[in-house]
Amino acid sequence: MDYKGIKCPVCDKPFTENDDIVVCPVCGAPYHRGCYKEKGVCIFTDLHESGKTWAPPVPPDAPNTASELKDKECPNCGTLNAHSALFCNICGTSLTGAPDEHRNTGYNTQQNPNNANNPNGYNNYNNPYGSYPPPQNNANYQSRGFGGVPFAFDPMGGANPAEFVADNVTYGDVSKVVQQNTAYYLSVFRNIKSFGRSKFNFSAFLFSGGWLLYRKQYKAGIITTTIMFLLYIANLMLSCFVVNPITTHVIDNAGVSSSDLSYVQLANLLSQYLMDNPSQYLLFCLPLLCSALMLGIMIFVGVRANRMYLNHCVHTVQEIKSVSNTETDLSAEYTARGGVNVVVTFCLLACYMILRWIPLFLT
Repeated sequence: MDYKGIKCPVCDKPFTENDDIVVCPVCGAPYHRGCYKEKGVCIFTDLHESGKTWAPPVPPDAPNTASELKDKECPNCGTLNAHSALFCNICGTSLTGAPDEHRNTGYNTQQNPNNANNPNGYNNYNNPYGSYPPPQNNANYQSRGFGGVPFAFDPMGGANPAEFVADNVTYGDVSKVVQQNTAYYLSVFRNIKSFGRSKFNFSAFLFSGGWLLYRKQYKAGIITTTIMFLLYIANLMLSCFVVNPITTHVIDNAGVSSSDLSYVQLANLLSQYLMDNPSQYLLFCLPLLCSALMLGIMIFVGVRANRMYLNHCVHTVQEIKSVSNTETDLSAEYTARGGVNVVVTFCLLACYMILRWIPLFLT
């Protein structure tokens, strides 16, 4: 049995690899040889009398970081971690102050005086603030072979946590609201503030109101989701109660089966019918109009999503700072109001699946 780390019951000092250890022949309790000679006998007489054997103490349970207060801020990326955390759960930086090689000193532009004269936010290696220098210039660098990572992951996306993005709001503050996928959003926010350029957000384009609710932009998300829901229901109802009856009427008047018609033949029959009945033309095109409006909203949200999210993060930080006076209150508010809402994602997914099944009951 390996007794390393277990404390001697006499001197209360943990055993090491080089210690001379003796074991009681009756109960199996370990001692330093000198401690056992000092006592002369095993001190666990109760185990001898009951016929039981000695067992090592049960190690304490690891703290549950999920229930802890997140008040330990990462010096590298600004993420709030659990109180007992030793390393950042986003970038892996040491939270105990050592070793220093784990700390991304590139964020501190004061450490390189040559950066002070560069107004574009780039260091001497032509990288944004927050990036690591080339590894070959580091005396402690060792090649990791094919298994190593050829670049340093920057959770701040090249943004300086101490740089202000708005009045009394830094990129570090914004990262506490974003929490998930900070590398992407902070990089985009930096381009918006520095160059006025944004990116098309495909997640927001595909999910629109769902993405807004997922990112806790509840007001815009509820409005967008409601509009998209009404347009979808209108499209569904018009298709079931207007387009389908017109199509069935045209096929019946032609005296043929729908299975015998090709798509081109059906399109020609519908075109001829709508030309003869102009009043039906607008009704027939209404579902297409609803689909076009839905697509327009999706494109608008995809184009404006990142700017909307930046404004949301800035306003959230300003509101939190205006009502919170202590670091504990700030940490609690960032945890509650920042990040994403996963529950709403599953709720919207369930609603979407229900809506997809509605046509089966209407036809």
